[in-house]
Amino acid sequence: MFRKITSDNKVFMNEEFQKDKYEFNIIMKNLSSDDLELYSDEENYIICRGSKNLPTWIWTRDNISEKLVVEIEELIKLYLTDKEKDAFTCKREFYNMLIQSGFKNINKEDYFEMGFLRCDKLIGTRKHLGRLSKPTEKDRAILEKFWYDDSIESNGIANRTIEQAKKDVDAFLKRWDFFVLRNDEGKVVSMASFSVLGDQGKFGNVYTPPEERRKGYASYLVYILTMNLLCNDLVPIVYTEYNYGPSNKMYKSIGYEDKGVLVNFSCSKVKEKAKQYTMC
Repeated sequence: MFRKITSDNKVFMNEEFQKDKYEFNIIMKNLSSDDLELYSDEENYIICRGSKNLPTWIWTRDNISEKLVVEIEELIKLYLTDKEKDAFTCKREFYNMLIQSGFKNINKEDYFEMGFLRCDKLIGTRKHLGRLSKPTEKDRAILEKFWYDDSIESNGIANRTIEQAKKDVDAFLKRWDFFVLRNDEGKVVSMASFSVLGDQGKFGNVYTPPEERRKGYASYLVYILTMNLLCNDLVPIVYTEYNYGPSNKMYKSIGYEDKGVLVNFSCSKVKEKAKQYTMC
């Protein structure tokens, strides 16, 4: 039976979770949150949310029983807020079990597959295509446009306003792990960051504007940063839109390998039907 647990629980040393710890990097990241909501049966599953404005991550060991699926469904309901929709992430196999069980809280239209890739060794070398650089205040406007345009291209996955993009760029400019690539004329043509957690280096904020694509800029930038992570004995990982070929192809050309598929989906509280009255 599930119970509320703390971040030092034995389940995190479980052999099954250790096998999946890179894929569930976000759970490990959320453990340091002041607003952590963490439940588990201490053996077969973990449900974790860093705060109410973030997705809830559900880790399950492989081949769990239908009985446990019903138990996790009850836990999912505990994570539902009064928002129209609450976001969740889990293994594709577990999502399919939720569907098969007829779980009524799922919004099937929000289904989105996210690939998980990992690099243990780089492939080949890359032609010099520019200069790795830290961004400056002079780059603020172009980075704000990059980040806002990224939201527009994400098909609703990242619902980001221009005001939010400006706030995010404020944070980007203060980070030690956020970089841009400048071409030979000094123009910013791509951006990327990584975050370090334990022995993992997770990529994020990777973006190249449409007019600069197919020139190898993103590939070169990620290659250089991946090389630095590997040199520091870190394991480079990245989450991608699984069905978006160009992005996945770029990572795989560098040496990243497809290690699994996670599903993003949403759930909502089931609204009770209003009682029908008739006139006597």
